[in-house]
Amino acid sequence: MKSNKLYDEQRIKVAQEAINGTKISFLARKYSVSPSTIANWVKFYKERFGEQATPSVSERIEDAKRVQELEDKMDTAIKLLGEKDLEIELLRELLKKTNPAYKTNLK
Repeated sequence: MKSNKLYDEQRIKVAQEAINGTKISFLARKYSVSPSTIANWVKFYKERFGEQATPSVSERIEDAKRVQELEDKMDTAIKLLGEKDLEIELLRELLKKTNPAYKTNLK
């Protein structure tokens, strides 16, 4: 096979990128193929997997919002986990000390 030939998986990937909104001219330069070839791959992809395989714009927007919410939740969880780890470490160090940092009245 020639080195510039793409395998079926790569062709499907390129077709998905084109369907998801990446410009065909950009993809053609990126993968060193002609724009008409990519258009044929998109047509083949749609025939093979159907129109339901391509998400609509509203579905992509909803997915992007959902991903953003999940990333925000993950950032918050990581911050809380870091704070808890720090707190645990400080408490362990206090337990190791023989003289606590405060004075007690034992009289």
